[in-house]
Amino acid sequence: MYARKWVFAAACLGMLLFGVGLITLGSMATELRLRFNLDEVQSGTLFSILPVGILAGSLCFGPVCDRYGYKTLLIISCIGMCIGFEGIAFSASLSYLNPAIFLFGLCAGIMNGATNALVADISGEAKGANLSILGVFFGIGALGMPFLQGLLKNYFSAFDILSGVGWLTLAVAVFFIFIKLLFPCA
Repeated sequence: MYARKWVFAAACLGMLLFGVGLITLGSMATELRLRFNLDEVQSGTLFSILPVGILAGSLCFGPVCDRYGYKTLLIISCIGMCIGFEGIAFSASLSYLNPAIFLFGLCAGIMNGATNALVADISGEAKGANLSILGVFFGIGALGMPFLQGLLKNYFSAFDILSGVGWLTLAVAVFFIFIKLLFPCA
C-alpha cells in the first residue's frame, strides 16, 4: 500500500515546481536578453519554445505513466527540469539555451499532467478539494520564483538563483525516490 498523505505531499511539491517552471522565463527575461543580446523577435522565439515543450509533455505523460508509473515519471521529470534549469543558468549560446528551455518545458508539462492525474487517482470523493489544494501549490511556485529573485538579488545573480532552484528540483527527485507510490501504476 502507499501513504496517501506523503503521495499527496509529493504531488504538491511537483506542482510547486511546475509553477516555478512556468514563470521562470518571464522572471529571467531581462537577464537573458542582456546575456544573449536578444532583440524582440529573438526573445519572442525563445519564449515560444517553453509552451511547445509544455504541450509536448502534456501529451506524452499519459502513455508513459501507464507504462512506467507515476514514481518513475515524476523522478525523471524532476531530473529533466534540473537539467533545464542548469542549462538556462549556464548556457553560453542560444544553441544550448534553446534545447534547455525545450527540455525544461517538456518535463514541466509532464510534471503538471502527472501530478494532477495522481491527485485525481488517490483522492476518491475529495477529488475536487484536493485538486484545488494542488492548484494552490502551483500559485505558490509561480509567485515564489519572482519573490525569491527579488529577495536574493543583492546577494546572488539571477542565474545563480536559477541554478539553486535547479538543485532544489533535484532534491525533490530524491524525495520522490523515497515515497512509496504503488498506486495506481507502479
